[in-house]
Amino acid sequence: MLTEEQLDQWYEEGYCIVKDVIPQGELPKYREAFERMVTKVRANPSRERYNTRLVKNIDRKNPNAISELESWGCDFLLHPDLYEPAFTDYLNNEKLLSSLSSILGSDLRVEGLKALWSPERVDYDLFWHRDGLKEIYSEDGSQKHLQFNTALYRDDSFRLVPGSHRRPLTDAELAQVRVGVDDLPGQLVCVLEPGDVLFMHSMVLHRGKSPRTDMRRTFHYILARTDLPIGTALLKQFKGWYGELRLDDQLAPTARKLFRNFLNWEGRTINDEWYPNLPYKE
Repeated sequence: MLTEEQLDQWYEEGYCIVKDVIPQGELPKYREAFERMVTKVRANPSRERYNTRLVKNIDRKNPNAISELESWGCDFLLHPDLYEPAFTDYLNNEKLLSSLSSILGSDLRVEGLKALWSPERVDYDLFWHRDGLKEIYSEDGSQKHLQFNTALYRDDSFRLVPGSHRRPLTDAELAQVRVGVDDLPGQLVCVLEPGDVLFMHSMVLHRGKSPRTDMRRTFHYILARTDLPIGTALLKQFKGWYGELRLDDQLAPTARKLFRNFLNWEGRTINDEWYPNLPYKE
């Protein structure tokens, strides 16, 4: 469970850090699984296959210079090519789930299993953004889904402006959204040690920065309340992969419940298409 201080920070500032969610002795199995996945993504650099996140090295002093394109993450950890049991085993972590329940309640479903890493040849320097429309914010700081980064090595790539999720953006902030990487007044660098988890509000103004010299290996997962009515079209593929991998026969009860809640979820995608409902009712 989150402490009262952590909950206050979540609602007021749009983030909180929970220490040592993954015990140090368990980190090697997650690191090894992560590395196998990264190797496969790098061997198949197409954006479409794994919804790979790509970055281009832009020389602002010489815009005509040849740029390198490289991956820094992917969204489809449940893809049969990439799947590792460690990816879903993490969803049985009691400290993680009790912390999530402090904010969202106990009736949860999977919303996304993703991964982020440092490029090998290109520095990663993402523009400032909100995960959604720049005009949208949450006056009371509440949210029905929660995204979180779990660091497998030390990670200081995440920058945010505390409290920006509860108000309109300032003129200085708006000038940076989707186009700029300049430091902003009040910005904070979130530092995670191996095994730590950063919970972040999707509407807080943030960006990532990771030089190629860093060893960033971070899970980026999203869980949601089952009454969240909207999801992304990309998640529809989870249903087919779940069956193809026969995960219902393999997962421990806690993780299985999170997936069954998703499979039974009766919501719409952002483009107003229905998710097909599968027969996993308890």
